[in-house]
Amino acid sequence: KEVRGGSFRFPGTASSRAAMGLVKKAPEAAAKAPEPEPEDPPIVKQLKVIDDKYMAIEKEYEEAVAKVRLEYQKLQMPILEERTKMLTEGDAKTGTPALSGFWLQAFKNHPELSENVQTWDEPILEYLTDVTRHYLDESDLQKGHKLVFHFAENPHFKNKTLEKEYVMGEENPFNGEKACKSTKATEIEWNTGKNVTVQMVAKKVKGGGAKKAKAKKEKEEPRESFFREIFRSLYPGAPFLQEMKMSMFGGGGMVEEDDDDDEDEQMLEYILEQDYEIYSTFADFVIPYATRWYTGEAVPEGFERDDDDEDDEDDEEEDDDEEDTEEDESESASKGKGAKAKPKGGAKKVSGDGGTQGMRAIDKKEEECKQQ
Repeated sequence: KEVRGGSFRFPGTASSRAAMGLVKKAPEAAAKAPEPEPEDPPIVKQLKVIDDKYMAIEKEYEEAVAKVRLEYQKLQMPILEERTKMLTEGDAKTGTPALSGFWLQAFKNHPELSENVQTWDEPILEYLTDVTRHYLDESDLQKGHKLVFHFAENPHFKNKTLEKEYVMGEENPFNGEKACKSTKATEIEWNTGKNVTVQMVAKKVKGGGAKKAKAKKEKEEPRESFFREIFRSLYPGAPFLQEMKMSMFGGGGMVEEDDDDDEDEQMLEYILEQDYEIYSTFADFVIPYATRWYTGEAVPEGFERDDDDEDDEDDEEEDDDEEDTEEDESESASKGKGAKAKPKGGAKKVSGDGGTQGMRAIDKKEEECKQQ
């Protein structure tokens, strides 16, 4: 199973929960024991032996292909190291002095990764010098993969490298489906007051008056961040799962307690699939062709770069201003000829659903006036 590109946010809608299979089960369905599978007839057993012989050779083939791939990746590594050397030449005020913010811009130009990069992440990603990929075990290439993010010395955290390991497992050998079973990320050693994955919010205080004014307490809450999304460890019982459930359901129960294990397993499988999509994005596209992502040449057709979006928004605002000016001039001219002026707060000519909503608001006001 091959997956490409993706990002993940805390889903809170019923459709998101259904996508993970987190739906309330009927009591009779939960209590019903699984029926034993019928035994295969003799001819099917013999045919399965043939399948197994074929599969044994297929596995040998896959191992041989993986070794060839590793051999060529080792040939490519010096080329990528040459890129890193060029980018890091100069005064090390950022991670890539030769092109300041090289990796940050590459991430922001990628349609999926850009969704994970928040404004408060950007100053930290300026210190990123390189991103590399590795096998967990070169003697067993099917075991899994690893991403390593290399950072220059920075005021945000003490780590020089942040790693993310992806442990793989075979789901079904007969359809080629493989899945990520767990992930392990480096714990970030944040400097005091520099943790961008959390924010301080005002704590609600009961009562009022002097008591409320005196108790100006704050509490720490998680917030979206590249460093929260990427560097989280996922495994059965991981703290992140409980955090996600609290975000989705507000601490309320969604299924019976007896179903908690099934529920957590489904949730973990769903998030791991999303997580591995991010690995594939880095390993297959961003790392080898980072320069083209930096320039925007690799951006797929139909997607626009951030600066293009800003230009389009500016153009739309200018068009709206011109339309408003033309309407004001037209209204003034009408008033001069004795025509009846439009009511204050009337519908403006706007694009999209805004016009429809404006007209509905006027219709509603007129209906209320009639009723009165």
